[in-house]
Amino acid sequence: MGKTARVRIPLRDQLWLHMDRADNLMYITSLVWFSEIPDWDAVTEAVATRMVGPHPVFRRVPVREGRRMYWEDDPDFDLSHHLIRGRLPAPGGRAEAEAYVSEQMSIRLPDDRPLWRAEFLEGYHGHGHHHGHGNEAEREGALVLFRVQHGMVDGMRLTQLILGLCDSDGDAQLPRVGRPLSAGGGGILGTVGSAGLGMVRDSFGIARGLAGATVTFPWTLTRLVRDVVAPGRGFTRVPTRVVESLADSIDPTNKTTNTYRSTFRLLFEPRSPELSWSGHAHVQKKVSWISGLDLAAIKRVAKAHGTTVTTVMLAAVSRALTEYLDAHGDRRVSDIKLMVPMSIEPIGDELPEELGNHLTIILMRLPLGIDDADELIDTIATSMTRVRYSFEPHVNFATMLGVAVAPGPVAHAVVDLLANKTVGQLTSVPGPVSTVRIAGTPVEGILGWVPMSGDQAFGICIFSYNGTVSVGIATDAGLVPDPGEVAGMIDDTFATFAGWHEGD
Repeated sequence: MGKTARVRIPLRDQLWLHMDRADNLMYITSLVWFSEIPDWDAVTEAVATRMVGPHPVFRRVPVREGRRMYWEDDPDFDLSHHLIRGRLPAPGGRAEAEAYVSEQMSIRLPDDRPLWRAEFLEGYHGHGHHHGHGNEAEREGALVLFRVQHGMVDGMRLTQLILGLCDSDGDAQLPRVGRPLSAGGGGILGTVGSAGLGMVRDSFGIARGLAGATVTFPWTLTRLVRDVVAPGRGFTRVPTRVVESLADSIDPTNKTTNTYRSTFRLLFEPRSPELSWSGHAHVQKKVSWISGLDLAAIKRVAKAHGTTVTTVMLAAVSRALTEYLDAHGDRRVSDIKLMVPMSIEPIGDELPEELGNHLTIILMRLPLGIDDADELIDTIATSMTRVRYSFEPHVNFATMLGVAVAPGPVAHAVVDLLANKTVGQLTSVPGPVSTVRIAGTPVEGILGWVPMSGDQAFGICIFSYNGTVSVGIATDAGLVPDPGEVAGMIDDTFATFAGWHEGD
């Protein structure tokens, strides 16, 4: 018998393996739904030959030897332990699907086997409506629910893997994940663009010099702030708005200013404000989603406001979260922060055999409480420009590498410190522009959620596919008990934007 294969686990992947906790499992959850039932044997064949076969990590378990960690072949690997056939509880509508996915999100996978699972669930009738719990579609469909530990693969690459299970109609090539939602959109959530891919290499240099950077940035900014703020106010009480207002007077494409600004935020941004969704993380999570939003109508709104599809989607999320806080009697806040993963290198047509994580995060400021649509969209666009023209993604990547080598308790503390400056995670993925099929059956829709960290309340996923957009809302059940309320508010928001209805 050949010896068991093993490979070193890179630091950036170890970080995710160490971060699992009962109240926040570091699992990526992806959902694919169909309006008819694909052939089980053909689905099994696709997963075996396109996902598990080419990528050994799906057949390996993490093992520790001293301070090093390795992926090691599981000698007892059996696909039937990971690809499971089941049935949604009757009547199999949207409510049952959401409840089932919610329940699974909180369940830890056995750690003596490869850390992933795909469930093929028949009896799904919730694919035929937009949102809520109205008339369910007559035809029986199915769901496939993927759960994968983040240490194995990042969300962008998992999406690419799932699309790799698909065949497109005709000769159309499957898209690379991460292009902008609309032509020329410069999507914030695509690959790091004009900030310069060469800088990714320098991120490792930044990591080495990070200790120095954290000393010099505050010192420089303390002097800056002393000249601006009235005497007698302690530096610790200086709001990050001072730096924001200084940066606002400088061109939004000035990389140096934007990098100072974002590093200051990373270090000194206070915790998220105390609101009705604030509190400590709970084990139980909940999900809801809206699907079938008309991409053509969203593009009309973008055109009417001279902006991109991504900006319109973020404006809808802003409006909905403002409405949610109003409905729950919260005070109005001017903005919240969301943690946004960004790919640090372009994803090629072929995924590498060893998948792993190739992402960084940014802290995106989402304005709230702006009633005028033009002002709201303009504010979001400026915020996105500042991130695009800064080295924030690279500074944060360096920080993540630094966290990965820190002792467990220190790493957890730093992750919580960063996570608790934000209320949740946001991902936006431009998917295929035409119908794709798994095992010959057309895919109706796709969504995916990255895990929450610290005391985050939300995970928001925006996914465009075949002329429609879906939005998934995952929440900490103890902090936001009804994600369907937020999903419904997002759904209702679009009709308030100019251009949504033909002829506006």
